[in-house]
Amino acid sequence: MSEEELLFNLKKYFGYDSFREGQREIIEDIIDGRDVLGVLPTGGGKSICYWLPALLKEGLTLVISPLISLMKDQVDALREAGISASLINSSLSSEDYTKTLSDISRGLVKILYISPERLENEFFREFLSEINISFVAVDEAHCISQWGHDFRPSYKLIPELYQILGPKLQMTAFTATATKEVRDDIINNLGLKDPLVKVTGFDRKNLYFAVKKPAKKIDFLIDYLTDHMEESGIIYVSTRKSVDSIHKKLSGLGFKVAKYHAGLSEKIRNKEQEDFIYDKKKIIVATNAFGMGIDKSNVRFVIHYNTPKDMESYYQEAGRAGRDGEDAECILLYSAQDIVINKHLINQSHNYTYKLHELDKLQAIINYANTSRCLRAYILNYFGQASDETCGACYNCLSTIERVDVTVDSQKILSCIYRLEQRYGINLVVDTLLGAKSKKIRERGLYKLSTYGIMKDKSKAYIKDLIGLLIADGYIKVSSNPYPILKLTEKSKEVLFDGQRVDLAISKDELKQERKTNYDKDLFSHLKKVRLDLSKKRNVPPFIIFSDKTLKDMATYRPQNEEEMLMIKGVGERKLIQYGDIFLAEIREYIHK
Repeated sequence: MSEEELLFNLKKYFGYDSFREGQREIIEDIIDGRDVLGVLPTGGGKSICYWLPALLKEGLTLVISPLISLMKDQVDALREAGISASLINSSLSSEDYTKTLSDISRGLVKILYISPERLENEFFREFLSEINISFVAVDEAHCISQWGHDFRPSYKLIPELYQILGPKLQMTAFTATATKEVRDDIINNLGLKDPLVKVTGFDRKNLYFAVKKPAKKIDFLIDYLTDHMEESGIIYVSTRKSVDSIHKKLSGLGFKVAKYHAGLSEKIRNKEQEDFIYDKKKIIVATNAFGMGIDKSNVRFVIHYNTPKDMESYYQEAGRAGRDGEDAECILLYSAQDIVINKHLINQSHNYTYKLHELDKLQAIINYANTSRCLRAYILNYFGQASDETCGACYNCLSTIERVDVTVDSQKILSCIYRLEQRYGINLVVDTLLGAKSKKIRERGLYKLSTYGIMKDKSKAYIKDLIGLLIADGYIKVSSNPYPILKLTEKSKEVLFDGQRVDLAISKDELKQERKTNYDKDLFSHLKKVRLDLSKKRNVPPFIIFSDKTLKDMATYRPQNEEEMLMIKGVGERKLIQYGDIFLAEIREYIHK
């Protein structure tokens, strides 16, 4: 199929004039019948990679998705674009289920969403065997990997489709966050045959990353929300109890805030989620049970009140900000207590290999929270992507900082670890440096070491922070052991013997990102109200009608006719027919006034 035909259909159904990085290659290979593994960042257009081929290939495309809410949003978006799509999950009545099966049998459905658990149903398996399936698309494919952050055993049912539909079945898989290890696991577990593996990169240039270590997190949170009253955001916390207490605190201060965790009834969870998605409440406080596949495009900030257990979870959750391509902020509130809790949870496992693997991943996010390097570069390097040393757009790069020479103190710490024969963890190293008189120090005779008490003039917090920096920047490593032990690296020799300087960056203030203000804010605000009224009438989330980015483009270029409206990104032929006259009339009236 020619590029012109692909672009014609891309514009017709989805309103875009060009492909994003990697999309065209993936789409062409799927149309040609090749298996594919696509790793595209959140907001990078994964769905279109299988939606467009589904329209252009014969037969039904089967999409396997992990959550009911995700399926509903995707099906709503497809139907708004004029594409025949349906879903089958536990929320359907028996009448709707029967009708959907009938529509599929009559060839009236082009894209069908199901959960992996549906493959346990023998009747449905038999039904599928009679249908012409063009290809299968596995969304959130990292769920099939035991090394993935959202491992879901039911995903192991997916390879049984080869028995149902035949060994030549075309299989495609998509995810936003997958290390090389997880990508290999996906390929093996799904049985992908010589797949195109397309990793377009993990960078989200519109996201601003910051790590904060406030004395009182709740005070920081209240101040931040007060400064961002009109913006929509997610606050992730680690426990249900914390969700309830923070929600109560914020609600009492007058914030419009929803809450979400697995301890709430399904009815309450659905209502709270809908209040957030439909912009009835600007903020949602949630555990990690919330968010997978949430397509709300205008999330302007994601705050992690507690530190997640690994970088994959953090980046996946942070990536729910700024899906519309507009600037958004991702802030991690770090504290040592979060790490203690995470280690305790990991150590509950009886699988020794898994435990070591998870402790290594936890160490990676500890390093992220303590590094003086560019935060974006750290994230990209973690996922195996090369990057510039600085991005100029994260907290570490943008802050006005004072760099303090801590080389001598670093040498003392490294020497102490060496004198301790690299056999102990951070607490004993700190106690030795401070000259503590604890029972362990006495029993092991550590008071005899030359490094005993050489930093007694420093605080315990300072020494721990400096050790965190040395770990994060590669001078110290934490061994893979259920009891973490500090060990020296080859790089530590540069500090001990070669005069390598170590700087501790102390932030004085934060230079906030410049927000783009070249659009008419009053017109944008008015169009948002028009969109909200339409969403209530059509019973779909506002972003399904048009994203914030599309409305900002309208407020920038002020289209006056259908031809100009079609030039706005996100406005396709279907949406022009549905909503073009309404928004054009509102823009004309606004300009006239």
